[in-house]
Amino acid sequence: MISAIKTKRAVGVGLLSCMALFFLSACGTVEHKVNLLNNFTPDRATGVEVGKVTNETGKTFDPGVNVEDMLRRALTEKLSAEGLLWSNATPKKLVLDSKILDYDQGDAFKRWLLPGWGSTVLTIQSDLRQDGQVVGTVDAKRTVSVGGAYTIGAWKTVFDNLAGDVVEDLRSKIPKVEPKQ
Repeated sequence: MISAIKTKRAVGVGLLSCMALFFLSACGTVEHKVNLLNNFTPDRATGVEVGKVTNETGKTFDPGVNVEDMLRRALTEKLSAEGLLWSNATPKKLVLDSKILDYDQGDAFKRWLLPGWGSTVLTIQSDLRQDGQVVGTVDAKRTVSVGGAYTIGAWKTVFDNLAGDVVEDLRSKIPKVEPKQ
């Protein structure tokens, strides 16, 4: 009888520990918004071109870490997947010029030891231009502040996640073109 109670207690504690680990495995902040200026409204047939991407952090990174290319690639992939990437077949074009304001690769082991320590951070500010004129801005920030082994590689995936946030905001402002039937 006593061993059955101990077994149930051990299973309960184990399940509770697993649930706590699951919920704390990759926590961080997500902030993003698009602001269109002077009541600018994009046409339905508007595509977005990834323009200039610059590193404004003042930091240099390992030779294999090119933050400008990582952001450019992530934005291009997400825009393409959402049907927003500009091509010659798209009559209207917005150019998205982005500045990386803050980037810290972080460290999964440090996040596991002490939440907040070893955070991965990516912050960008982008200008949307049409015919050379700024028609809007996009601000986005992603952090991974808590987690362990599950967050290994967050220094790379944070670019894809942030690009997804940016494209989600752009999609909310640019009406989807329905396919012709």
